[in-house]
Amino acid sequence: MKRKEFLKTGATATSSFFLLPRFEHLMESSLFNAEEIDEFVGAAHSNIDETIRIIEAKPLILNCASQIARGDFETAIGGASHMGRKDIANVLIARGARMDIFNFTFLGFTDFVKDLLKIHPQLLKSYGPHGFTLLHHAKVGGHNAFAEWLQDQGLKQEILENLFDF
Repeated sequence: MKRKEFLKTGATATSSFFLLPRFEHLMESSLFNAEEIDEFVGAAHSNIDETIRIIEAKPLILNCASQIARGDFETAIGGASHMGRKDIANVLIARGARMDIFNFTFLGFTDFVKDLLKIHPQLLKSYGPHGFTLLHHAKVGGHNAFAEWLQDQGLKQEILENLFDF
């Protein structure tokens, strides 16, 4: 590289550093502790006002997961989904919550879930927080025809009992 090109590239890169938007305001001073995450995930089960209050104060907590028991992980949207709280799930999604097959089932994206299950049929036996299955999420979401389809595919349980007992 010629000296003139090198200086031009360096000047452009340096000025870009100062001109690009800065995101330090989004950074938290430290990791969230288990109590903060548990409070947020717990609120998302039933309290929309508290869920909004926490997420406005701590936006980066949105996709944190609480470990309820060894191996039993739950996010706020997971809690809202298995409790049938579409209002809370929609608030979380509007803020960028990551969705999974259980959330899609609960919210009625049945064609998408069917296509996913055709590609990966083993997901029919997967479980979400606390052992809740796709069948539970379909029922709590009010998608009875899809719940029947899941049962026709062999899924009979709504929750896998004693899953996290070791």
